[in-house]
Amino acid sequence: MEERILEILKTLVAMKSVTCSETEQEPAKWFADFFREMPYFKEHPELTGLYEIPQDPYGRKIPYALLLGKKKDTVVFSGHFDVVSTEEYGKAEAWAYEPGQKLEEMLAQMPLDDATRADLESGEWIWGRGVADMKGGLALHAALFEEYAKQAAEGALEGSILFMPVCDEESYSTGMRKGISIIKEMKEKYGLDYKLLIDPEPTNEVDGAQVMSLGSVGKVMPAIIVQGKKGHAGHCYEGFSALGIISDIYQRTNGSLQFSDVYEDEATVPPTWANMRDMKKGYDVSIPHRAYGYFTVLTFDSTPESTIDKLRKICTDAFENQVRKLDGEYQEYKKINKAERKEKIYYEPCVMTFGELCDTLREKDKEGFETFYAKAYKEAIDKVNSGESNFPSVTIDVMEAVLDYSDLQQPLVLLGFAPPYYPPVHSDQIKGKEGFGSKAYKFISELSEKEFGQKMAYEHYFMGISDLSYGAITAPFDYVKYSANTPLWGDAYNLDFDAIEYCGMPGVIYGPIGKNYHEYKERVNRHSLTEVMPKTTKALVKFMWDL
Repeated sequence: MEERILEILKTLVAMKSVTCSETEQEPAKWFADFFREMPYFKEHPELTGLYEIPQDPYGRKIPYALLLGKKKDTVVFSGHFDVVSTEEYGKAEAWAYEPGQKLEEMLAQMPLDDATRADLESGEWIWGRGVADMKGGLALHAALFEEYAKQAAEGALEGSILFMPVCDEESYSTGMRKGISIIKEMKEKYGLDYKLLIDPEPTNEVDGAQVMSLGSVGKVMPAIIVQGKKGHAGHCYEGFSALGIISDIYQRTNGSLQFSDVYEDEATVPPTWANMRDMKKGYDVSIPHRAYGYFTVLTFDSTPESTIDKLRKICTDAFENQVRKLDGEYQEYKKINKAERKEKIYYEPCVMTFGELCDTLREKDKEGFETFYAKAYKEAIDKVNSGESNFPSVTIDVMEAVLDYSDLQQPLVLLGFAPPYYPPVHSDQIKGKEGFGSKAYKFISELSEKEFGQKMAYEHYFMGISDLSYGAITAPFDYVKYSANTPLWGDAYNLDFDAIEYCGMPGVIYGPIGKNYHEYKERVNRHSLTEVMPKTTKALVKFMWDL
């Protein structure tokens, strides 16, 4: 088993499958061939395939294979084969995809902290791009799947196994978002009962204990456009700066604990803004008429609607505060400039969602608006597909285009969402399978310490964001409202919420111990990958079949 895992790992790492690129096609084809060559699938070709993602700009596909055992109780293997780029390797970049002596020699010449250098010199770690995140876990599952396939061919497989490696987890989770339709189809067609999804993302070791995640944090990305009133800098009180309002919103939201969810002794980190700036196309002496920003909100149980509700109040308060501030300054200015004749500066607060604005425009001229919107949508997606832009940026583009189309002139705040969206999920909270995550952890914890002396710990939510989010819905929300407030919702970006809810898979993140993902110091522990994980994962699969 050890040699086979390392053989597959080396093969997978050699594929430079950088996220959101055509290079992701190679591992998909490799897995498809890997499945087809197994005797079981030569007898049952209908149980494996290569799903083509509709309208994907990179031509990516999702390989899958189902082993039907004596029982329909099913464990799902899934993980991503895309990786991030390798620029940070510097002089060692040429060997980033070749784990072995040469890469380690090059890394030894690079700046390393004491702990990393000790790991390098120990010989206990495998180094290279993707060895931990997460081709190590995929190699492990592939080697195990081969064994299960032999049992299935002999009619000796106790339960069922569905293996679905996916593309694009690192950017927009396109693979799992689209792959859930395969998982749903298999459930419907063969009557499968999904007991557990095992995502072999690399796991941390904290104080000597390997950490299993029982769920995964949610992520929503509010996108905001502020429209003020244009004015010449020489007559600044005739205008109303959009920068003032959005800066006020930023101060009230960035790092704000009112957006932090709490579950037992864990809490989501507060929001972090990814971008904020004015929307002027060039230099002039006018007051910024519009500004925009978007930021990340992590969630355990908060819904998109509750996030919008919080933002609506915050934006209204920020708007009113900036009006008061501007008028207060103006009243003081009048005392030293007697030429000013305006009595008071006042603007009525206006905060609306993107969905509300679109509904208003459809009521006025549905056909005209839909024609306009289709054109704006296509232009935005073309920018993404060409690599010119990204989902959050073109979300702002579409919001601005619709605002222009509306011809609204008054100061306002427009709220929407930018992809990607990750629903929060916890494997103890799946309807009909409550507590499955904790049961899996308890079993593994006892087995790992008994057989390998490996202590275990758990966290309720994986904070790094993962594909587990698309296995089940544990915090129900209004899907229609969310999609209405997401300008890119449609062919280019969507989620099959019904499929996610229907599949309802408890999921855990349980993979080999790794360190420094996305860095040139990325590595996976050899002992964990080739000795501990094969035995514990096999035992966990059987445990879940019997649960």
